[in-house]
Amino acid sequence: MKNLRASLTKSKVGLTKTIEYEGHVLSYSLFVNRRLKHLYITIDPIKGVIVKSPFSAIETIETLLLQKASWILSKLHAAQERTHIGRLLETEGKILYLGEAILLSSFQTPELFYKEKTPPLVNRLVEEWSFLMGVKPTKVSFRQAKKRWGSCSYRNELSFNLSLAQLPLECIAYIVVHELAHITHKHHQKAFWECVASFMPEYKNHEITLKKFSPSLI
Repeated sequence: MKNLRASLTKSKVGLTKTIEYEGHVLSYSLFVNRRLKHLYITIDPIKGVIVKSPFSAIETIETLLLQKASWILSKLHAAQERTHIGRLLETEGKILYLGEAILLSSFQTPELFYKEKTPPLVNRLVEEWSFLMGVKPTKVSFRQAKKRWGSCSYRNELSFNLSLAQLPLECIAYIVVHELAHITHKHHQKAFWECVASFMPEYKNHEITLKKFSPSLI
């Protein structure tokens, strides 16, 4: 492999290390857990590259990282392109509401703001789209989540991310339609997407827009 170089100096578990790949310096944090069966690489919008490994052999770990370096760089770029609430609040004192950056009152936290705004907005959309789609969830709940905007259980219980109110209204509606479609189709196969498209033909545009936002409040 050309243009590949890694720093192979000893480091303590959990400390940040670096590797070089085609002129790019990649930092990562390593956590060793002997109970794991495989090595896992995750990209956090704030913490960066996190590696969890069942072994501590740095040279082996960094060889695997270099093999995945192109994928890691693309994921890091995508994460940096997202508008992250925590970063926006820290740098500008603002948060997102319906796709727009607004100043957060000094008397509020992002958690309290979205706890007040998201449930009534999403509940109204669930009621409207449930009627149009001819389905009905058994329960609608809200919670803070780092990676998901919403989910539908096999009991047809819908769970939505409390930070949904940060998104443009049409994207929130798409997430509602997406989860309601799972009441009928418990998969992401062709029939599911045909169902979504029949009610929201422009759903692919909303999926592209969603990539600009982060579900996590932290």
